Amino acid sequence: MMYLFLRAIGSVLAKFPRFILSLRYLKKFHRKINLANPTLFYDILFWNSLYTDTSKWTELADKFLVRNYVEQKCGSSILTKLYGVYDAVSDIRYDLLPESFVIKTNNGCASNIIVRNKSGIDISKINNKLNYWLHFPYGELTGQTHYSRIKPKIVVEELLYQHNDPLASLIDYKFFCFHGKPLYCQVISNRIFNTHNFNIMMYDMEWNEHPEFFESNIILEKVPKPFSLSKMVEIASKLSNGFNFVRVDLYEINNKPMFGELTFLPGMSHNLTLEKQEELGNLI
Repeated sequence: MMYLFLRAIGSVLAKFPRFILSLRYLKKFHRKINLANPTLFYDILFWNSLYTDTSKWTELADKFLVRNYVEQKCGSSILTKLYGVYDAVSDIRYDLLPESFVIKTNNGCASNIIVRNKSGIDISKINNKLNYWLHFPYGELTGQTHYSRIKPKIVVEELLYQHNDPLASLIDYKFFCFHGKPLYCQVISNRIFNTHNFNIMMYDMEWNEHPEFFESNIILEKVPKPFSLSKMVEIASKLSNGFNFVRVDLYEINNKPMFGELTFLPGMSHNLTLEKQEELGNLI
């Protein structure tokens, strides 16, 4: 019954992506979005979402299909090991999975579960959560129609460790790429899993800090320059080629880059200042 309700809600909201995006924008910034003549970063990205061909976005936002794109552009060495892809929870063979892994759906945001010790998991609870995510109309509820077109699947991948520490949160290196050129890297550290609690800093490609990107209520933290920065920049350039904007998310594991995801509509929760939203908009 719940899944039928979610499907019904999704089918209604799918007709109003502009209204939903505008409402989210108003709630965050307390001003109306300018879609008639967009100049600010998020205004332009939302305009792109509504009025341009986003079929490629759908392919590359899919956390399973994007692997083919990454392999073609950069090779398979930056991809995590893939343990399985399933259409339904009943297809998952937990007995064949390793002791640690990440299990997630391919069609949303923050829809992943970290398993550090398989022997201690509640399979029924995990399956219920995965089932919910498979049916959850994330694209429709957020106005992001490119997510709505993703065929839902369950993906099981290798669990990455930061500095071989199973309890440490991964450092996210999020490269802001404009017309195939990475210009800034937003670094997320000390993240509390599945929450919006984290520390942040923005760097240019020379690893100079730019705290002026953020409003004063953001917790800033300096992060050392990654050993593989030049390789990361090369990867981000290849993956972003052909797009006026895309954020390329990478990790560094044992001094080597690993692919995270591609994001065409970054969340508004990072509190970029109005001045920087204008600067980034001009770069698009």
